Amino acid sequence: MKIIPVIEGPLPVPTTNREQVKTDVREFGYGIVLDALTQLEVQRLKLQLSAEIEKDEKVGNIKESYTDRDSVNRRIHILMERHECFLALVEHPIAMEMAESMLGPSYLNEPFLLHELSANVTRPGSRDMGLHADTDFIIPYCDIPLFTRIIWAVDDFDEEVGATRVVPKSHHFGHFIEKDGSVHYESVPVEAPAGSAIIYDGRLYHGTGVNRSKDRERAAIISGYVPPWIQPMTSYPMVLNPKVLKGASERCRQLLGYGTVNMGFDYPWKYARENVAALAIGQKRTIEEMRREVRKN
Repeated sequence: MKIIPVIEGPLPVPTTNREQVKTDVREFGYGIVLDALTQLEVQRLKLQLSAEIEKDEKVGNIKESYTDRDSVNRRIHILMERHECFLALVEHPIAMEMAESMLGPSYLNEPFLLHELSANVTRPGSRDMGLHADTDFIIPYCDIPLFTRIIWAVDDFDEEVGATRVVPKSHHFGHFIEKDGSVHYESVPVEAPAGSAIIYDGRLYHGTGVNRSKDRERAAIISGYVPPWIQPMTSYPMVLNPKVLKGASERCRQLLGYGTVNMGFDYPWKYARENVAALAIGQKRTIEEMRREVRKN
């Protein structure tokens, strides 16, 4: 078996310097924003997440993921429909800043999209997920940042509780294709206190670690952003209760796919239910403004 060791030298550490985090993401494939969430926000997210898991367990609504090797962990998807504290993460300023930094401008500056907002809770005794890249499914391989991924640490991340493991600089390795056991990539845990935001490039090899603790959970909320021409995890206008987005900003709705504009052309939702169509965001620029945008690009 060929073993690929972890690179030597200092690795990213939690920091409040967001420019340093952006540099770390470009160089190592990941970076850590310290104090991305306030203590009150962390407490609220943790309490609400625990309540949602308990609610699902009582009715037997436990959805196992093919990415987990056992049924110990807990996952919840489409969190924005569960509580307003989760919805607030969709357009969190740090998420917007990091996504814009990584994904850059799109054609006609159309807004990027939320790929997913879910929770991953590792429990004592859970196994590791195994290394993978979130862009494994993209064929042919595109060697550019296409996924901005954010792990909001609701609990402390350390090796004992299964902190996410990464292979530093692997976002430059190419497609993760050695799945026959012939190559072993050594990895390191990303350790960070609760309230941190772990930012990583979707090409980075990573995976949930083993929770070896006796009585500690490791809760995380995972969000991701993609360019407007990549299909998100689901079509949110088709699955979200419109009442959830009452009062949501236009940017939040655009991130969730409620924009009707594609490549500068507006396609109104003529057959959408009235309460869904009311949330849609149409063309807001003039033809001349779009022409200037094309010339600039």
